[in-house]
Amino acid sequence: MDDELPKVLANFNGKGYVIAPAGYGKTHLIARAVQAASRRQLVLTHTYAGVNAIKRKMQLLRIPPAQYQIDTIASWALRTCLYFPKTSKWKKEHPSGKEWGKLYEACAALLNRPFVQHMIKCSYAGVYVDEYQDCSDQQHKLVEALAQLLPCRLLGDPMQAIFDFGQQPIDWNTAVYPNYQLLGELKTPWRWKLAGADELGQWLSQARALLAEDKKIPLAGPLPNGVRRYSVDLNDFSNKKRLSVFYDHLKNQASVIAIHAGDQKSKNKTHKLAQSMAGKFSSLEEVEGKDLHRFIKKIDGAKSAGERLRSVIDFCKTCCNAVDGVLAAATKKGQEGKATRATKCPEILEVAN
Repeated sequence: MDDELPKVLANFNGKGYVIAPAGYGKTHLIARAVQAASRRQLVLTHTYAGVNAIKRKMQLLRIPPAQYQIDTIASWALRTCLYFPKTSKWKKEHPSGKEWGKLYEACAALLNRPFVQHMIKCSYAGVYVDEYQDCSDQQHKLVEALAQLLPCRLLGDPMQAIFDFGQQPIDWNTAVYPNYQLLGELKTPWRWKLAGADELGQWLSQARALLAEDKKIPLAGPLPNGVRRYSVDLNDFSNKKRLSVFYDHLKNQASVIAIHAGDQKSKNKTHKLAQSMAGKFSSLEEVEGKDLHRFIKKIDGAKSAGERLRSVIDFCKTCCNAVDGVLAAATKKGQEGKATRATKCPEILEVAN
């Protein structure tokens, strides 16, 4: 990291941005810039995991809590609107779905009021927005309203939008580049460098540069230590060669994650793949828990106890292996059953009844 960049951000008095790929020291840069500031800074990000990561870095560098406020964009907007419910015309404490977009619009409008502007200027001397590639258009309009009041510095990577909040992320070509000044670009892959995997970090950096130019990543030639390429049929879940790729990693003492493309069809494939590996790998749900919400609606709308039981069994089958093997025939039909000597799990039958 350029040693002067934190000071550049701290002293900047306009609208600027930093290109900051994941693992290149972005959180460290934000913390150092806040440390170099003379007054309190507002730091906004998208998730509570992001909030906690920035807080940990602030604590590690022993930056006084009075020097900053860290929050998600959603929480900050909600709290600000609820402070002034009559002016913001917002009273809902638990928004959901499309209501969040309306909340951001209400908060942006609220920031046009002189007394609110005075409060913001008295509370903060500047604002940082982390992971800007994940901002929606409504969130961007809210940040724009803040940028009219305070020095605003955006940090993110336009090639790295990974969170799906149900809305298209902003287009940097129209929203950021023409309106914000480039303040710097992080170019050292610190995450891999500090882990002793400098070769892998450099390869990822080169791969990113190729993708930025719409070029393919060469996988046929020599690969760095830590990168291996397997050619398998993605639709054949019984392919032993495919499964051996995963079993090889079970010897690894560290955490192992397998990533698939991110649409609904691919998510179903990850569930099926995890099932075929007898529980050695878990298939993670998205944060919103859409399948869980669908399941809750299904059992809530069941017209009979039997229908509700069958829905619970179907849901269990998506989460666990060998469910059929431990259930009585009557239970599978959503009916009450009697335990016999042949009943494998009478305690499950009792609960089902």
